[in-house]
Amino acid sequence: MFKDNVDCVSRPITYIPLHKNKSFIQNNILNFLPEEVVIMSSCNGLLCCRSCIHPIGDIYRRVRNREARELVIYICNPMTKEWIALKPEGCGVGDSIGLAFYPFGYSLNTRPIFKLVSIQQSKVDPHLYSFAVYSSQKGSWTTSKEVCHCRYQIYKNNKVFVGKMFNWLTQNHHILSFDVERELSKVIKLPGEASSSLILGCSEGYLHYVCVHGEDFSVWMLKDYSSSEWVLKYQVTLFDICQESYTDLTHCNVKRCLILAFHEDLLFMPMDRCLFSYNFRSRKLQQLCYISMLQYLILSNPTVIPCSISLTAAGVFKEDQSDENKSSEDPRDVSSLKISKRKRTC
Repeated sequence: MFKDNVDCVSRPITYIPLHKNKSFIQNNILNFLPEEVVIMSSCNGLLCCRSCIHPIGDIYRRVRNREARELVIYICNPMTKEWIALKPEGCGVGDSIGLAFYPFGYSLNTRPIFKLVSIQQSKVDPHLYSFAVYSSQKGSWTTSKEVCHCRYQIYKNNKVFVGKMFNWLTQNHHILSFDVERELSKVIKLPGEASSSLILGCSEGYLHYVCVHGEDFSVWMLKDYSSSEWVLKYQVTLFDICQESYTDLTHCNVKRCLILAFHEDLLFMPMDRCLFSYNFRSRKLQQLCYISMLQYLILSNPTVIPCSISLTAAGVFKEDQSDENKSSEDPRDVSSLKISKRKRTC
C-alpha cells in the first residue's frame, strides 16, 4: 500500500504565472484531472502528480472518513489539459517520484518519451535507498539493481532533474544523485557551510544549490558530477538586493528567510508578507503577490515546483483509439498505461 506524507495530503495547489508587468493567482490549474492530486515534479512542460492516499488505520483517514486507495500517478500538460494515468506494477514505489521528459527522444529514438524514478528507503536498513524506474517507451516499471548507501534522510519535496541526473537534497549537507540512464547513484557533499535555508534548482543545464547565511545569499553550481566540483556563481546580500531594486526590506529577519525554489537564475522567496522573485542575472526583485492571497500558509514547508511552458510538450499524448470503448470506465482503473485526452478550456 502506498503511504502519503500526512503533511502533503490535500494541500491546495496554487499556480502563479509570471509576466513582465503583473502576476496573478490560479487555484484551478489542475481541475481537469479526475481527482485531487499532490504535485511531485516538473520537466520540459509536463507535470508529474500522484493521488492523495489515505492508508487503512491512519488516524487522519479515520477522522476524515476516507477510504484507502491505491496509488495512481498522473503525467499531464497543464497548457493543453492532456493527461495520462498509470499504476505502479511489479515493484514497490515510494512516495517521492521524479519526472524526466525527453521531448525529442534520446539515443537513436526520436519519439518523445518520459521516465519516472521513485526512491524509497529500506525498511530493514534506513541507510539503504532503492529505485523504481518507469519508461514510457517500455510501458512498464522495473526495480533498479542499484542500491545506494546514504546515512542521511532525504527531503522528499526537494528534488530536481538535470540532464540525466535526479538529485534529492538530504540532511547533513549532502545530496543523493541517480543517473537515470546508467542507473548509478552517488552521494555528493554540498559546498560551503551548512544552512537551515537552502534549495536545489536547475539553470543552464547545471545543478544549482542556493543557501542563505545571515544576510548573504549564495548560489553554487555543480560543474562536474564525477569530481563533485562546485563553483560559486553568485553571492549577494539583502542590502544589495534592496539597493538595486529600490526596495526597503532592511527590517526583514533574513535569518528566518525561507527560500522556496530556484530555476534559471530566478529565486523565489517570501519576505515582508509578500512573495518575491529575484533575478540574479538582471539583479531585479519583483513582487509577485501577497502571502495572504494564497490558500495555504506558505511558511509551512510547501512544495514549490517551477514549471516552464514548452511547446515541445504539446501533442505528446496521442489518443489511443483502442481505449474509446473504455471511456466510461473509472480513470483510476488502469493497469499499465491508459491514455485519456481532454480538450483545453479557457
